[in-house]
Amino acid sequence: MPEITLRNFTPDKACYEVERRAHEHPWSFSVFSQSQGPAYYNRRLTIDGETIGYIICQQVLDELTIFNVAVDPKHQGHGFSHYLMKDALNYAHQNKMSVFLEVRASNTTAINLYRTYGFSELAKRSDYYKTHNGYEDALVMKWQSEQN
Repeated sequence: MPEITLRNFTPDKACYEVERRAHEHPWSFSVFSQSQGPAYYNRRLTIDGETIGYIICQQVLDELTIFNVAVDPKHQGHGFSHYLMKDALNYAHQNKMSVFLEVRASNTTAINLYRTYGFSELAKRSDYYKTHNGYEDALVMKWQSEQN
């Protein structure tokens, strides 16, 4: 049985390689590496010591914003994103926070994942994400614990 762990992390090259492989339009390393500090809740997912995913969140008062979630493509489709989501939502629940995120309108896999955890759509941001052919909309979604 593989050892699956979640740990706090400071953005580094190993996680950035997951970022590059997992996203069609990855963040720059500069932006990625600046996503750290006391206001961030960043978690690395490993299997037998290999980094396979991460989540980057920022906390402002009673709100947690999920900025970035990625699972290495060779490990996608096996439920590993659930470890990241459960962990972030458990953290938000324990700290009585609402959670917000933005997602590409075309990313139905991610949207379905978020809806599984009770996220609801709040708004749409037109032409928010860059694509190879121009831009696409972003959906703004929110999760709130029953205790909030």
